[in-house]
Amino acid sequence: MTLRGRIVISLIAVVAISGGVSAVIGGYLLHWHLSREARNRVRQELNAAGEFYQQRLAAMENALFYTCLGERFTQAVTGKDINYISVRLNKVRQSGNFDILCVTDNAGRVIYRAHQSGLFGDSLNEDPLVNFVLNHKEALSGTILIPLGDLEKESPSLAERAGIKILPSPRAVPSDITQLEAGMMLCSAAPLWDSQGHLAGILRAGILLNQNFDIVDQVQNTVFHGEQYKGKQLGTATIFQNDVRISTNVLNDDGARAQGSRVSREVYDYVLQQGKTWVNRAWVVNDWYIAAYTPIRDIDNNIIGMLYVGVLAGKFREAALNTFTLFGVLTFVGLLVTVVVSWKLADSISHPVTNLVTASSAIAQGDFSHTIDTGRSADEIGSLTRSFNSMARSLRERDEKLKELTHLQLSRSEHLASIGRLAAGVAHEINNPLTGVLTFAHMLLKNAPEHSQERKDIETIIAATTRCKEIVQGLLNFSRQNEPRKNVSDLNHLLDQALNLVRNPAGMNRIRVVKELDPDLPGILLDPNQIQEVAVNLMVNAIDAMPDGGELAVHSRAFEDKGMPWAEFKISDTGCGIPAENIERIFDPFYTTKQEGKGTGLGLAVSYGIVAKHGGRVSIESQIDQGTTVTVQLPV
Repeated sequence: MTLRGRIVISLIAVVAISGGVSAVIGGYLLHWHLSREARNRVRQELNAAGEFYQQRLAAMENALFYTCLGERFTQAVTGKDINYISVRLNKVRQSGNFDILCVTDNAGRVIYRAHQSGLFGDSLNEDPLVNFVLNHKEALSGTILIPLGDLEKESPSLAERAGIKILPSPRAVPSDITQLEAGMMLCSAAPLWDSQGHLAGILRAGILLNQNFDIVDQVQNTVFHGEQYKGKQLGTATIFQNDVRISTNVLNDDGARAQGSRVSREVYDYVLQQGKTWVNRAWVVNDWYIAAYTPIRDIDNNIIGMLYVGVLAGKFREAALNTFTLFGVLTFVGLLVTVVVSWKLADSISHPVTNLVTASSAIAQGDFSHTIDTGRSADEIGSLTRSFNSMARSLRERDEKLKELTHLQLSRSEHLASIGRLAAGVAHEINNPLTGVLTFAHMLLKNAPEHSQERKDIETIIAATTRCKEIVQGLLNFSRQNEPRKNVSDLNHLLDQALNLVRNPAGMNRIRVVKELDPDLPGILLDPNQIQEVAVNLMVNAIDAMPDGGELAVHSRAFEDKGMPWAEFKISDTGCGIPAENIERIFDPFYTTKQEGKGTGLGLAVSYGIVAKHGGRVSIESQIDQGTTVTVQLPV
């Protein structure tokens, strides 16, 4: 592909990627923000619906409270003045829109029912609210479930309203129940006190929620203001008895209220089973809503239903989709503009670059005299052209200097080789008199008196001479160019022999030795003495790195690298480690981190040379205060 094509495609790719990423991230953030706002909205609307629910219950309480305060009404109850009681209770019933309103005596027997005046004299002691007032002499309000049989006694029309048929709901928890067997009521009961402070009777009222749409329609009209989206009510509210809709303004496909339909399994498990408030996306009858559900509890704190509000999710999804589409259109327009601009830009760059390529080819073939006409260009391309011409001149000069330097380097290399041979010869000559000095010093030491200054001086001579001998020996080993005497050897056996040589110093330093050798290791063509020397050097260094004890680990294994068989062994310690800046220097001759007199700094240099002559590789991994691992790899 030409430079022009690459520039055009690169710029298009940058715009496409940045625009695409921006569109995706922007769409995601917008969706997340809208979802959060929708959840916050329905959470607030659920709180408002709960307030309406509680206000309806509070209004019932207040109606009973003010009725009970009337002294004339209490006297009528005590004297069983049915005429007065009927007039008073019928007014209260009509103003409060109660489904049930009755008064009992102080034993719980009905004196008068406003909704069914011909039914009286029966006992309401089994009613939970009346029973509570009789036992605790306090008013009580709440939501309760009343079986259809008890509602039938109060009024056949109430039982008919409560017995809602349950509709098939595919997403609901499977159930064999086809009709509700109880009704959900807002109920309140309050005590009546006579002038002496004795209980004169109980006033009890109730509102059946089944097929009573006052609360849910109030929520829809007050909170959502009747707003619509694509012909549907944007917001809806529902009261559930267990998981069945008994009062709702959610509509079926035929436009009727979806009473008798059931909630989805996810909401059932979360709200009715776990008692938590759901605020999330949920399937409601025939569409997705951002919905909020909260449990409704009876006076014994048992969950008997749910209160729901929701907003159609389609409105928020459509807003996010529209914004995402806008991002996509803007990205596409940007791509079109980029194609035009990048083509012109690429043409202005590719032409001078072509000239540079031609000149570079000439220089690559050795023609350092080739130059390019810079013209009047003052941009980076012009600067590059001038730099190229300058480079060509520099190459001509450096080519001439390189020939001189090459000749000089060859002379210097020969000179250094001569110095190396001279150093080896000098070291060899010094070694012999050092041996004599060391021998006679040991003889003098035998005759020196214990704890005398003479003995201390001789010991100092021996230590210094031994140190010189070690340095000379290391120098000899480093300068020798002995070729390996290779034969097929067992690497594991060599490692065992090396461990035997260092086992005593390891034990003295309280070092635990761990050995994991591959039993299937193949025979390797190597110089056993030299490789054993490498292993011993590495093990001694590891032991020196752990003066306070630790673990010395020796591993071996076979492996393949680019289809070729290799063997390796690793020497690991848990010692002080090597700083990162010193890793590259540890194979330099005479470089050591040990205390003075503890090493010559030639062991690793010699080992590196031995492995290199075997065609192998050495690598080091180390961390401060955690340890060091040296890996030696040898070709099989």
